[in-house]
Amino acid sequence: MSENVKKGIRIFVFITVLTSIVILFFTVSEETWHSLKKIQPLYFLLAVGFLLAYYWIDGLRIKILAKDLGYNIPVMTGIDIVVGGIFLAAITPFQTGGYPVQVYCLNKKGIPYGEGTLILFMRGVLAIFFHVIALPFIFITYSALLNNNIVKWLLRYIIVLYPVMLVLTVIALAYPEKVVSFIRAIDRKFNKNADKNKSKLSKAASWVETEIKLFKDGLKFYFSKRKGSLFLNLLLTFAGYILFFSLAAVILYALGAPVTHPLAIANLQFLHNFLVYFTPTPGASGVAETLFAILFKEICPKELLGLYAIIWRFFTFTIGACIGGFLTLKIVNQSGTTLDAIMKEEEGQKI
Repeated sequence: MSENVKKGIRIFVFITVLTSIVILFFTVSEETWHSLKKIQPLYFLLAVGFLLAYYWIDGLRIKILAKDLGYNIPVMTGIDIVVGGIFLAAITPFQTGGYPVQVYCLNKKGIPYGEGTLILFMRGVLAIFFHVIALPFIFITYSALLNNNIVKWLLRYIIVLYPVMLVLTVIALAYPEKVVSFIRAIDRKFNKNADKNKSKLSKAASWVETEIKLFKDGLKFYFSKRKGSLFLNLLLTFAGYILFFSLAAVILYALGAPVTHPLAIANLQFLHNFLVYFTPTPGASGVAETLFAILFKEICPKELLGLYAIIWRFFTFTIGACIGGFLTLKIVNQSGTTLDAIMKEEEGQKI
């Protein structure tokens, strides 16, 4: 195991444990111990079932996308890639570390780097479709069910931000050369003495160029030649996310707390997931638990709130990260290389 991986694990564990202690300190009281008598273990088993079904569906999505390109991989390989991504996200800033290793694992199954990248990219595109479709619905239903000023402010902020992001995306797709030229013009203006090939803005321009090409080529191929399969994958994406975003409500049932609006709880988990996506800490550790406690403070009784946040985080992230860590390190050890070497190899092969 490389030193970078060990460091990432230590940072993730330290922040997670510290945050959990702080949250419990401010929420646990004598009433907490009385409330624990109402725990309903069967709902925890249901939560495990939902989580495993979500992973299986996500693995199936990868299998279908690979089959569309002519490659037959088992669902378990797809699941390995999914949970492996969670582990690498847990130990890297902004949760960005999973992608290179996921492409590497697909390559070891006989899928070239370029097509492996396309498979993972299309998986992300389908997830974006789900979020775009679901967000307006969530805004309307949550506003009708609950009255939380913080959440309403965040929803209004996102509702304004989304159209702006959509317009910028359309412009980038319609005029990719101009967008890339604009970024490089900024680079020339502010980095006159820098190495243009190594500057951050120059790399950003190359990344934008590659991603736009992937997006266009991927959509053209799947929408022209694999429409039925793509539609099935989109339905699976919705089914998987419905299971995943139901976990918060199921866990609250398990704690024996009153659940008045299950749909509003699912909406809050969706909002939480959206907000922590670009968090700089490894795996969003610390931020995820704290934000969850803030968003759900009017849903869950205070004496259970800290425990609720920690258990929810355990189910939605920690379990996957632990399984992914075991599987990823096993694959890496069998390959006789290191995670750092895999990432460098993937970057060298990337289209």
